[in-house]
Amino acid sequence: MSVFRFVPFLFFTSKLLDSSSEMPTYNAVLPKNITALSRSCVQIPCKFSVSDFENKLKKADSTFACWLMKTQHFDLDKPDNIVFNGSQKIIRGFSHIEMLGNVSRHECTTVFYDIRKNHSDKYYFRLQMEPNNVFRATFADSPVNIVVSDVPMPPELKPKDLQEVMEGTTVNVSCSAEAPCPKQPPTLSWSNITKSAIITTQLQEKPYKTQSVFSQMTFNASYVDHRKNISCTVTYPRNTSNDTTVETNMMLRVLFPPKETHIIIKPSASVSVGTNVTLTCRSKASPSNDMNYTWYKRGEQKHLDFGEQMT
Repeated sequence: MSVFRFVPFLFFTSKLLDSSSEMPTYNAVLPKNITALSRSCVQIPCKFSVSDFENKLKKADSTFACWLMKTQHFDLDKPDNIVFNGSQKIIRGFSHIEMLGNVSRHECTTVFYDIRKNHSDKYYFRLQMEPNNVFRATFADSPVNIVVSDVPMPPELKPKDLQEVMEGTTVNVSCSAEAPCPKQPPTLSWSNITKSAIITTQLQEKPYKTQSVFSQMTFNASYVDHRKNISCTVTYPRNTSNDTTVETNMMLRVLFPPKETHIIIKPSASVSVGTNVTLTCRSKASPSNDMNYTWYKRGEQKHLDFGEQMT
């Protein structure tokens, strides 16, 4: 299952010269890359730290966040790259941007809504503590590269290649799909499942606050489920007339001894003495190419013939 991919987060440390003589250190924990779905939203998990932050908070009258696009350069006189300014409540190029994190608590998680293909770019987090230049810095060493796709990746089934299982054994199959927009999470469903299946589904928080939809199906393997094509389907809501649906399939293989054994007689009607009659044995088994047939007459131990048919 290909999926929306979130790569490991990076931890950076930088130094900035502020109005005091000290050299404050600051760092941010952000994803390096995020893949988003167009006409949906994308959530950027974000945490930061700044040396002597509590004292700086006491000095500052206001503390707010900004997001810059394409370049780390911050210039209020040329604000084309400033997509979000928490001080002036300015949003550029997006229908809405919501700061979920409380910057006074080192939190900067942000949601970009109704994201489009032209929003694919690098984004930089910036923190400002005013006035008197208490602290101003763009976390330039940790940009987030957002890649916007028109089509979501299919969900991931595990195990990817379900090995042959014995009849009667308990089987666990999981399906997961990335949820880059937890505000509008995808829905996950199973189809062509076994009768004994028990399913649990939840929105799961991954490391560094990224999200995914996870579902686990548990069932007892039955011979009637052999070669059944099980599907996991994920539907992503979007700001369009239609939602987007993708799915992943897997073939279930069950090992079982001969079942539903029966004989077909031709001709099936009453026949005269001396007429040839063909008997064909039919049976279900897995694997089927290893079956051996032996014919007996009821009440007698001596076999009559071998093979699937006897005339």
